[in-house]
Amino acid sequence: MVKIMKKIIVSLVVLCTALGGLAEVKLPKNKAKFKLVVLAGQSNMAGRGTIDPADNKPHPRVVMLNAQGEWVPCVDPIHYDIGKSGVGPGKTFGELLADSDPSITVGLIPTAVGGTPLQCWDPGAVSPKGGGKWKPYDDMVARTKRAMKDGTLAAILWHQGESDCMRRGGYLYQFRFPVMVERFRKEVGAEGVPLICGGLCPKMENGWFGKVLANAKRWTCEYAYGPGKYTKCPEDVQFEKDNIHYTKASQQEFAKRYFAAYQEVVKELAKDKNYWKNPDSEAAKLKAIAIPDWSAKDAERQIGLVPATLPEPIEKWVFPKGRPIKE
Repeated sequence: MVKIMKKIIVSLVVLCTALGGLAEVKLPKNKAKFKLVVLAGQSNMAGRGTIDPADNKPHPRVVMLNAQGEWVPCVDPIHYDIGKSGVGPGKTFGELLADSDPSITVGLIPTAVGGTPLQCWDPGAVSPKGGGKWKPYDDMVARTKRAMKDGTLAAILWHQGESDCMRRGGYLYQFRFPVMVERFRKEVGAEGVPLICGGLCPKMENGWFGKVLANAKRWTCEYAYGPGKYTKCPEDVQFEKDNIHYTKASQQEFAKRYFAAYQEVVKELAKDKNYWKNPDSEAAKLKAIAIPDWSAKDAERQIGLVPATLPEPIEKWVFPKGRPIKE
């Protein structure tokens, strides 16, 4: 009974903290001074780390877009994809960005949805969770456009792939991810905005599918559809009891990595806004990973899931020798 009461008390404190965030916020009149950050991907971007009410205080210049499309002071949970969202990297990243420039306010745009493989980030696609309520890509576009009425897009943070690593279709990430990034950049006018992609935990990333995903993310954000930077998950990442979701401390550490990568991209852009297009860069030289010879039938099925037409850079990357011809 005592344990149950403690849980109820903690939940009430967290709820009161969140409700306190409904207070009216004051946004900069100059849109250039209101820096927007898209938080996209699945549950480790949304956040499942345990919330500590004692340090879940809003930063005076960091706000978040709530489910009603209103700007409110930023406290965890930022996301609302499930009823038990927790600490993700967003709040720490936003605070680091705000502290880097006293003249700006930071607006976080939550769009991550737990349990979503990349195919759920196609236009019109519905999340397998949430009772058909969430359309990840469509929602991301709508929320970003809503936020851009008030501010200027500064960064896109992406952490996703656990669901794809658990499926043989992970190979298809090599065309699905760059296609999604190209589409999103065009649809919201995000060309030139730094895209920071987070890596999966070492156990996943060191597997075959993990390597496929990391390769695709790096080629996409650092070269083909940059500017951006791929940043690895901390080697000593700690998990919640479910052994899938990162703890609060690990999320905050990952946020620092996201921010360091963001600063690196911004620094390079200041010197040359097209630096990432360098065909001699390491990212440009990455090659798509061919399907292992699981079986001719499985390989044929995988290739059959690729759209008949792809943007030319993606087509050449995925099929450097042309598409396989069915005999």
